[in-house]
Amino acid sequence: MGEPVESVDVVQSALDHRVQSLLDAHNGDALAVIETLLLAVDSREERVSFGFVRGRLPALTKQGE
Repeated sequence: MGEPVESVDVVQSALDHRVQSLLDAHNGDALAVIETLLLAVDSREERVSFGFVRGRLPALTKQGE
């Protein structure tokens, strides 16, 4: 058998499927898809604490100090 003309990237194919699924769910309205994605990111961000990352946790002191 011959080589395929194009190689199919599995990751890109999965991403395309997810994007198309979102567009289908919003009747092709790209702005509604973007709004949904932004809301999902905002929701996820609210659940993540960045205190550890930014070093903004209160300073810990040893007992007796």
